[in-house]
Amino acid sequence: MSANESLYRWVKLAKHCAETGDTPDAVHARRRKHQWQDGVQCQIGPDGNLYINPEEYNKWVESPAQASSARAA
Repeated sequence: MSANESLYRWVKLAKHCAETGDTPDAVHARRRKHQWQDGVQCQIGPDGNLYINPEEYNKWVESPAQASSARAA
């Protein structure tokens, strides 16, 4: 396993933000806009915290829809 691979399938929002430079507001906005699906890119844990799936986050970033919308901006 490389240093960049997560040992966990889910990480808390704060860790995700610290590692990616994302902001909590941006994550919550993606959830509100249904760009991210609960159970795929993010999930509310039994403790009430928001968790992010790094593998699914990377897939989302690399998706063709994201690349084409970034070029249009």
